[in-house]
Amino acid sequence: MSTLTEHRKSEPLRFTLEQQAKLKELFHAEITPAENGLVRVTPGSRAGAVVLDGDHVVVEPKVPLPRIVHMLTVAVCPLDWRTAEVKGLQAVSIEDAVVQLFTRSCQQAFAGGVYRSYRTEEQRLAFVRGRIRIGEYLRDPRPLPVPVTATVHDEDVAENQVLAAAVQKIRLLPGLPDGTRAELARVWQVVGEVTPLAGDVALDECRRIVWSRHNSHYQAPVRLAELILDSSSLKVTAGKVQVPGFILDMPRIVEQYVRVLVRDALGASEHDMRDSWTGALWLDEGRRVQLIPDLGMRRAGRWCFVGDVKYKVNAGPDDQAGAGRREDLYQLLAYVTETGLDEGTLIYASDRAGEVAHTVRGTGERLRVISVNLGAEDCDRQVMSAVLAGRQRPPSC
Repeated sequence: MSTLTEHRKSEPLRFTLEQQAKLKELFHAEITPAENGLVRVTPGSRAGAVVLDGDHVVVEPKVPLPRIVHMLTVAVCPLDWRTAEVKGLQAVSIEDAVVQLFTRSCQQAFAGGVYRSYRTEEQRLAFVRGRIRIGEYLRDPRPLPVPVTATVHDEDVAENQVLAAAVQKIRLLPGLPDGTRAELARVWQVVGEVTPLAGDVALDECRRIVWSRHNSHYQAPVRLAELILDSSSLKVTAGKVQVPGFILDMPRIVEQYVRVLVRDALGASEHDMRDSWTGALWLDEGRRVQLIPDLGMRRAGRWCFVGDVKYKVNAGPDDQAGAGRREDLYQLLAYVTETGLDEGTLIYASDRAGEVAHTVRGTGERLRVISVNLGAEDCDRQVMSAVLAGRQRPPSC
């Protein structure tokens, strides 16, 4: 097994050219030559484990694993699930942590009853149930079986199907402890008989589920299933094959983690502060240059908050004092100008805490640059306190 660390150059290792190409594709890795035909690998902002031509490769995150677990529960799971289900969780790797979170959330959902619902199904029966498909019945000279369209009430619904698809994806991952595999097996005993879905189809089903009071107890496991299916479906362009494994895109996890905390701080709903503002902001009159802030809050047609999240693991020469990168500040200024606010917030998720505010000449707009330490136990408080300390919200919000 080869163990690498996110954004850290490795010791000299031996990888084939094909494996190097897959590392570049999957982990955005930089490969530099070393002595005796070996190479040094510097992974990008992705962490996880894959099997490359029989070799088990693990990329560990720079943020401590307990903090990753916390960010995942905040980013992926409902607010009332965060503490109780994480307490006592002991994971040996990032994929083990995600699988344990998934199995615990499944068991909690099943405790409230395995979800059943009504669905329409085409059947051929020895008796009539539901509505006869007349056209098909007339084309078949046999009196039985009768083609019907019936309404059934059972467990073979999208919510259970996506859980089953997630279990199928991860139960053969290398490196999972026996205890974690046993928990997966218990989940499979519940959902293993539903109609199987391919990974891409299951991922689409996750995003189409409409939540109500009937299925809300499934929300946490389905969101984690979506994370698993999304993280397990990366395809390697260089090799034209799908690589088994589990990979987390750290910037996406951090962005959603911060977004949930900002929602909490501002008292915003998911409608007020959407996961994506695609199509809502444009830089030009012709609507050719789109602006998509990571953080945006709008109520009654008025923007109340705008900002961006940057996952910054290495400080550059422009931001040694936490003042922010020039290109990030230019981007934030465009958001502030278009939304009509007098302040924007740029949140750097890194390994230190601090704040710097820039006042734009001629307009007086403020660009707040907040750095939060992802490895700190009080990271949640850092984010929420910094947001509340701003003067961005107009009274109407």
